[in-house]
Amino acid sequence: MNKRSSEFLWGASTSAFQVEGAYNIDGKELSIADVRSFKNSEKQLDTKVSVDHYHHLEEDVSLMKELGLKSYRFSISWPRIFPKGDEKNPNKKGLEFYHKLIDLLIKSGIEPIITMYHFDQPYQLIEKYGGWVSRDSIHDFVKYAECLFEEFAGKVKYWLTINEQAVLVVAPDMLGIESNLSREEKLERAYQSNYHMWIAQAIVYKLFRQKYPQNFIGPAVSYLTTLPATMNSEDMLAAKELEDFYSFSQMEVALKGKIPKYFEKELENNNVYVVQEPEDEKTLSEGTANYLGVNWYCTTIVESKAEKCNGVIFERIKRVNNDHLKHTDWGWNFDPVGLRYGLRQLADRYGDIPIIITECGWSEKEELQNERVHDNDRIKYLGEHITQMELAISDGVNVISFNPWSFIDLLSVGDGMEKRYGMVYVDRTDFDEKTMKRYRKDSFFFYQDIIKQHKNLDNQKENNGD
Repeated sequence: MNKRSSEFLWGASTSAFQVEGAYNIDGKELSIADVRSFKNSEKQLDTKVSVDHYHHLEEDVSLMKELGLKSYRFSISWPRIFPKGDEKNPNKKGLEFYHKLIDLLIKSGIEPIITMYHFDQPYQLIEKYGGWVSRDSIHDFVKYAECLFEEFAGKVKYWLTINEQAVLVVAPDMLGIESNLSREEKLERAYQSNYHMWIAQAIVYKLFRQKYPQNFIGPAVSYLTTLPATMNSEDMLAAKELEDFYSFSQMEVALKGKIPKYFEKELENNNVYVVQEPEDEKTLSEGTANYLGVNWYCTTIVESKAEKCNGVIFERIKRVNNDHLKHTDWGWNFDPVGLRYGLRQLADRYGDIPIIITECGWSEKEELQNERVHDNDRIKYLGEHITQMELAISDGVNVISFNPWSFIDLLSVGDGMEKRYGMVYVDRTDFDEKTMKRYRKDSFFFYQDIIKQHKNLDNQKENNGD
């Protein structure tokens, strides 16, 4: 539990490139997330302004305090600190912005939870040597991490290294890998990038835990809790293979310091060979995380393709919908018991490891009506998932924090402003900044009440010996 407080950390999440805007202000230069978003500027909102959190900092933190947040999970923009990615000295204006944010949070009684890298590697590193495809990226990420620790580790207890590494690998354009490459070339570069991220994280885990043994550091993993579409063994195996390869491999490397054999075999069977150095095995084993962040939204239901086919697991399965479940307009289901099941799986694998839920949310197309947004489906989603989380805690799972996605409406990576997740509505559209005024949705008040009533959960965790 948090040493500043015995309370469970009720929080909310965002990421820098999705909320900050100010994409070229105070020394910041472009990230791959910026460049990628600009390619769709005529179709949807991009990162240039987004919801302008950079210039609404005090107002937004004031709303967090009013909501009653005990934690706020956010990311630091790598190119706001090292604009080109390889400078000798960091950008002072960037450091000042995050010092201000962290100080405001602490003053408001909100625990900062920092994500170091959330999809926004400095674009000039991609131009210089290909980004994560190159082993040079390890040095630049470690240097960036050391800078953040020196600046903020005295104030910040909870750290996350890389957000949803598996997402980056299956969407290689987010790594700056060219779309005109062959399938085989994309796979080779994506999994080489994945490997370099593993090595970089291991170095950072070891460095951090040596310097700050009382604090916490780990990954934020995209957790696909995967279910078979039928009782057929083929579908059950397909579900297991997807879950293992996509999610559990990331957790195994972070928490146990070893690449699972099933992961290596999957690549080998697809003729993907990652370049490794002799010292890497030792680096991975010596650098492990001491807690785990999981991004969990829904269950994923799959069946094995009827025709026998080769390829990585994503090419051997078909995703299906359960018609008995409610779905968002973007195809994500409402399956709260799946959260309890997923958390129980984590406890089975990793014992009493502290877990923070770093993302969990419901998306909607919404309109402001008489200065209110009646987001009843989000309220139901939050309420039922919180209930299942509490049941998982009563089962003995060591969940210490819940940070739903998202605190405020923000730029959705693939869908702009149309896909809203926030508990705070921002008055803007994809192409019209309008007033940028913030409005509390009904879910804001619902979650506020949940937090006020949180003592039952705190007592429950105390009774469990945490």
